[in-house]
Amino acid sequence: MTLSTLRRAGIVTGLALAAALTIAGDAFAQEAQQKQPEAGLGIKGIGVRLGVVDPENASTAVTYGVHVDAGQLVKGLHLIPSLEYWNVGTDLGGISADVNDLSVRLAANFDFPLQGQRYTPYLGGAFGYHHVNGETNAPVAPNTPDPNFSKDKFGFDLQGGVRNQFTPNLSMFGELGYSFVSDVSQLRLVGGLTYHFVY
Repeated sequence: MTLSTLRRAGIVTGLALAAALTIAGDAFAQEAQQKQPEAGLGIKGIGVRLGVVDPENASTAVTYGVHVDAGQLVKGLHLIPSLEYWNVGTDLGGISADVNDLSVRLAANFDFPLQGQRYTPYLGGAFGYHHVNGETNAPVAPNTPDPNFSKDKFGFDLQGGVRNQFTPNLSMFGELGYSFVSDVSQLRLVGGLTYHFVY
């Protein structure tokens, strides 16, 4: 077998594999569209999320967390409770300062489905509870306030993103949002995976 014959065989095999993957992806997408859940609340899926957050008065940090697909309040309006955490710190000449935020959110995202597409854009909002801590080992002058703090705050988020239901059980999403929280408002860019329970 010559080198040109091997190349032709490799090209034909690659094209056949690409065609098979395309057909399988379309079949999965059609099956996922046929199994779109009806309105109703309950635990419909669980997932993980990872992203970056740019908090007010602090450096950019990595955020990570988990979420639950709690179903649809009405058709197209998904409820997504989530738990996220980020921490950012600096260390300069033996003096360190850290700020972290543990947040619990309840988001409501409204879908804007596109005809015949696996991608679904959405817009939404969320109410959140934030437990914010700040710690430093910097020396404190007498009669000055302690720079260490622990505060509980409530906030409101606006967000938009795109979800891709690439199999009946799995979807991935990318989301851009802004959290309005006193002293720690934050721009968030998050992506993640959701495993859907298909009954």
